[in-house]
Amino acid sequence: MKKNPLSKIISESVQKKILTFKKDDYLFHENEESTGIFFVITGKIKIIKNDNHPVQTILYLVKPGDVLGIHAVINEHEYTNSAVALVNTIVCFVPAKEFQMLINSNNDYKLNVMQLLCSNIDLIESKISSRTGKTTGERFAELLVLLANTYGITKNNELKIGLNVGDLAEFAGTSKGYLTKIIAEFAQRELVEIKNSTIKILDQVGLEKEAKL
Repeated sequence: MKKNPLSKIISESVQKKILTFKKDDYLFHENEESTGIFFVITGKIKIIKNDNHPVQTILYLVKPGDVLGIHAVINEHEYTNSAVALVNTIVCFVPAKEFQMLINSNNDYKLNVMQLLCSNIDLIESKISSRTGKTTGERFAELLVLLANTYGITKNNELKIGLNVGDLAEFAGTSKGYLTKIIAEFAQRELVEIKNSTIKILDQVGLEKEAKL
């Protein structure tokens, strides 16, 4: 698991709980009262905006070692986005009041929280900026590169996360039918091969060029 500077704070919590979520379960909803933070132990999560809108915006992907909900807890307001499990996921939950008490007890903890918040803001701004003006094909190529870099690939060049065409269409911000055409084009160009929920990266350099990264 990736070492997170907040892991020490979380380890000191006496009220922490281990929670399990199944695929498609929500850890929390946009505009819902913030009850605490979530430290990801195992699993994969997507962070989305416009939860109740027909077209959702995927802000970023989460992996083990990441922490969710800090911004809302620190500022004592509702969660500003939603977190949805992509696979069976296990997290460590720390209640808001105890987390605030812990970071207020140590200046180093405060600094760690500030650094993480700044890092998250930079990440979101970078993703939004990189998608501006891109075609659906370019966004899809960028998505595949992001999935590979976030979750890794096997020795057979398959992504370590299973997603069907519907999932990928949501990520790319397009319809399932249109994405199917793009996948066929990418397969013909030997960039990627997708069967059911197995995604095989045939040419990551080619995908990076297609995504204009």
